[in-house]
Amino acid sequence: MPDHEFVFALHLSERGGFDEMLGDLASSVLRHAGYPETDIAGLGDEMRAGVAKAGMAGAEYDVEFLAHAGELRIVVSCDGRRVFSTSRPLP
Repeated sequence: MPDHEFVFALHLSERGGFDEMLGDLASSVLRHAGYPETDIAGLGDEMRAGVAKAGMAGAEYDVEFLAHAGELRIVVSCDGRRVFSTSRPLP
Protein backbone atom coordinates (compact mmCIF):
# COMPACT_ATOMS: atom_id res chain seq x y z
CA MET A 1 0.00 0.00 0.00
CA PRO A 2 1.49 3.36 -0.99
CA ASP A 3 1.93 6.07 1.63
CA HIS A 4 -0.25 9.07 0.88
CA GLU A 5 0.07 12.25 2.87
CA PHE A 6 -1.37 15.40 1.34
CA VAL A 7 -3.75 18.30 1.80
CA PHE A 8 -5.64 19.83 -1.08
CA ALA A 9 -7.92 22.75 -0.32
CA LEU A 10 -9.87 25.06 -2.59
CA HIS A 11 -11.74 28.27 -1.76
CA LEU A 12 -14.34 29.70 -4.15
CA SER A 13 -16.00 33.07 -3.75
CA GLU A 14 -19.07 32.25 -5.84
CA ARG A 15 -21.22 29.24 -6.71
CA GLY A 16 -20.96 29.40 -10.51
CA GLY A 17 -19.96 25.95 -11.76
CA PHE A 18 -19.41 24.62 -8.23
CA ASP A 19 -21.31 21.34 -8.66
CA GLU A 20 -19.46 20.30 -11.80
CA MET A 21 -16.12 21.47 -10.41
CA LEU A 22 -16.69 19.52 -7.18
CA GLY A 23 -17.33 16.31 -9.11
CA ASP A 24 -14.29 16.76 -11.35
CA LEU A 25 -12.07 17.71 -8.43
CA ALA A 26 -13.18 14.79 -6.28
CA SER A 27 -12.64 12.33 -9.14
CA SER A 28 -9.13 13.64 -9.78
CA VAL A 29 -8.07 13.60 -6.12
CA LEU A 30 -9.55 10.14 -5.47
CA ARG A 31 -7.92 8.75 -8.61
CA HIS A 32 -4.57 10.24 -7.51
CA ALA A 33 -4.99 8.59 -4.11
CA GLY A 34 -5.50 5.21 -5.80
CA TYR A 35 -9.20 4.52 -5.28
CA PRO A 36 -10.88 2.21 -7.82
CA GLU A 37 -13.40 3.73 -10.23
CA THR A 38 -16.39 2.15 -8.45
CA ASP A 39 -15.40 3.82 -5.16
CA ILE A 40 -14.83 7.13 -6.95
CA ALA A 41 -18.30 7.04 -8.52
CA GLY A 42 -19.98 6.08 -5.24
CA LEU A 43 -18.24 8.76 -3.22
CA GLY A 44 -19.00 11.34 -5.92
CA ASP A 45 -22.71 10.46 -5.67
CA GLU A 46 -22.54 10.71 -1.87
CA MET A 47 -20.87 14.14 -2.04
CA ARG A 48 -23.38 15.52 -4.54
CA ALA A 49 -26.30 14.25 -2.44
CA GLY A 50 -24.84 15.68 0.76
CA VAL A 51 -24.19 19.08 -0.78
CA ALA A 52 -27.65 19.16 -2.42
CA LYS A 53 -29.32 18.20 0.87
CA ALA A 54 -27.56 21.09 2.60
CA GLY A 55 -29.06 23.52 0.08
CA MET A 56 -25.86 25.54 -0.31
CA ALA A 57 -26.91 29.06 -1.22
CA GLY A 58 -24.07 31.08 0.25
CA ALA A 59 -21.30 33.10 -1.24
CA GLU A 60 -18.11 31.34 -0.06
CA TYR A 61 -17.26 27.68 -0.61
CA ASP A 62 -14.40 25.59 0.74
CA VAL A 63 -13.42 22.03 -0.16
CA GLU A 64 -10.67 20.16 1.65
CA PHE A 65 -9.13 16.75 1.02
CA LEU A 66 -6.76 15.57 3.77
CA ALA A 67 -4.88 12.29 3.46
CA HIS A 68 -3.15 11.37 6.71
CA ALA A 69 -2.44 8.25 8.75
CA GLY A 70 -4.05 5.90 6.22
CA GLU A 71 -7.28 7.85 5.90
CA LEU A 72 -8.74 10.38 3.46
CA ARG A 73 -11.04 13.03 4.95
CA ILE A 74 -13.22 15.23 2.74
CA VAL A 75 -14.96 18.36 4.03
CA VAL A 76 -17.18 20.79 2.08
CA SER A 77 -18.20 24.06 3.76
CA CYS A 78 -20.43 26.95 2.75
CA ASP A 79 -19.94 30.34 4.40
CA GLY A 80 -17.93 28.65 7.14
CA ARG A 81 -20.61 26.02 7.89
CA ARG A 82 -19.73 22.36 7.28
CA VAL A 83 -22.29 20.90 4.88
CA PHE A 84 -20.60 17.60 4.02
CA SER A 85 -17.93 15.52 5.69
CA THR A 86 -16.75 11.94 5.27
CA SER A 87 -13.64 9.84 5.68
CA ARG A 88 -12.44 6.64 4.07
CA PRO A 89 -9.45 4.38 4.56
CA LEU A 90 -6.83 4.98 1.88
CA PRO A 91 -6.46 2.12 -0.59
